[in-house]
Amino acid sequence: MPSYHDNNRRISLLKGELDALVQAYGPGYLSSDPLEFPRRYKNPADTEAAALICALFAYGNVTSMKAFLERLLEALGPSPARALKEGRRVRARPYRFQTADDVERFLGGLGRVLKKHGSIEAAFCGVEGDAEARLENLALALRRASGRLTPGLAHLLPLPSSGSACKRWWLFLRWVVRKEDGVDLGLWSCLKPADLIIPVDVHVARMARRLGLAKRKSPDRLFAIEVTESLRRLCPEDPVKYDFALARPGILKRQSG
Repeated sequence: MPSYHDNNRRISLLKGELDALVQAYGPGYLSSDPLEFPRRYKNPADTEAAALICALFAYGNVTSMKAFLERLLEALGPSPARALKEGRRVRARPYRFQTADDVERFLGGLGRVLKKHGSIEAAFCGVEGDAEARLENLALALRRASGRLTPGLAHLLPLPSSGSACKRWWLFLRWVVRKEDGVDLGLWSCLKPADLIIPVDVHVARMARRLGLAKRKSPDRLFAIEVTESLRRLCPEDPVKYDFALARPGILKRQSG
């Protein structure tokens, strides 16, 4: 059994390796991430709306995903929040599991939620509970506002209660909750970084296993919680600060490959 001293040394070495990753992969790598799109807007309402759209479609091939988002945000115009609240009809294109109709329904639903609550933060924080409970409520509200629940919309708006890691929901929350640091946006005040769970994609899962951050094999909700708890021992107040850097090596390798 490892001694207390050995365990502390292992944690110190791991923290050093992760802190070095954070230093190596900072704002200069935003071009490899959909987070570059919300950063184009000066109005926080537009940044928030664009962030939700970009986070929920943040899956699949990075090049294809960014091309899709570029066209979609261009169609919404210089103020996506205003366009959504006004119910502007956007002729969308399909994206992987979402048909063009799914995308248009989602945009319409998001617009109705924004019009009712004023902001996504207000819709999220308008109910009691922890971050997962509030995510569940927001996902259900968007599903209802989007109309008939198709397979594409169910995929786009997953429920934490399903056992999914809900990577894209937690990605959105990381972007808006963590303070402005050149990567994340620091838009919200109703949650603290300590309340977050790490968004687990294939790249983060691979790095987490390599670094011994999780023993569980399936990259599900429990895997994400296990990784978050491991990172909490290194940085209790902001365990997900390592997420962007953990994902970069795998993303950049795939892009160059």
